[in-house]
Amino acid sequence: MRPLEGTRVVDLSRLLPGPMCSWYLVGLGASVIKVESPDGADYLRFMPPLRQDGTGAWFSAIHAGKESVALNLKLPTHKEALLALLGEADVLLESFRPGVLARLGLDPEVLRERFPRLIICSITGFGQTGPRRDSPGHDLGFQALAGGLSLSAEHDGVVDVPGVQIADLAGGALTAALRISAALFARTKTGDGAWLDVSMTEGMMAMVGPALAGVAASGTLPGPGAEVLTGGSAKYRVYRCKDGRSLAVAPLEPKFWSAFCDAVGVAVEPDIEVLTALFATRSRDAWTELLSDACCEPVLSLDELAQEPQHLARSAVSGEGENIRVSHPFEGGAQTAQLPAPSMGQHTAEALRRVGFDPARLEEEPS
Repeated sequence: MRPLEGTRVVDLSRLLPGPMCSWYLVGLGASVIKVESPDGADYLRFMPPLRQDGTGAWFSAIHAGKESVALNLKLPTHKEALLALLGEADVLLESFRPGVLARLGLDPEVLRERFPRLIICSITGFGQTGPRRDSPGHDLGFQALAGGLSLSAEHDGVVDVPGVQIADLAGGALTAALRISAALFARTKTGDGAWLDVSMTEGMMAMVGPALAGVAASGTLPGPGAEVLTGGSAKYRVYRCKDGRSLAVAPLEPKFWSAFCDAVGVAVEPDIEVLTALFATRSRDAWTELLSDACCEPVLSLDELAQEPQHLARSAVSGEGENIRVSHPFEGGAQTAQLPAPSMGQHTAEALRRVGFDPARLEEEPS
């Protein structure tokens, strides 16, 4: 039995942070109902690249195994339907700006009084309080405000845009999933739900915490891309190989550095320039084989993930063709990741009947 088996989540969120959070919860065994407005669906449904069925590939990947209920929360009867769902739910996940739920007549404090066991998780860019609470934002801005971008290497004096949405996915989705799981555990002791205020910027700042502690101790700001763990050391860098592909080199500890030097035939400690020239003499895969015991790994492109023996052995990537997906990083994750994503409103009638709400009532008002 997976740890969140039997947990019911109603997810009002869109785009990446909230849906990715509920993707993790599905992988842990929760049942997730995604609620979308018929006239304002999740933008990821239609964002290219598209699958053959016309659904956005990103949407399909992170909504595997969820149900979809179509409700327009501006209409009273549709709001009643949502309240019926919440009456049987354990978690409400949302990512509106602060105050939007209240304007919809769904103030979290009022919901807490009506459903005292309900855990409400609100993911926002900056949190429910503070001077930026109402400001719009995206991952890049959250990373910037949290100090994370200041650590990255620069080109022509400007930091590169990170390849992964760290503030959205780690600062937001993972932080929220952890807090929801902890709140569910706390509820087993107290019987009470909670309202969780998750700031993606603060989740990102938590990852910058060790670096900030270093600044406080040394009194010196780290140079962009100039520290040991940001590319400033020859022992921790990405090098271009003869075939144009790259190798991540990270033999930091003395025993690994010794193994590295022995393998490449370097007797003295080389600098970045020496290793740059050295790695240009062989292909990436040749270096990978030679340095397998020295903390050096190939920089895989996304289309190489499904061929990597380690990933295959652990079913970390599953499916084939347009159904290739990264599995949930939990037991049984490959099977869960291959469940289909729902079409808009696919489970509306079924889900509402389960909680005793007649779906025919939705037709009483124009949607």
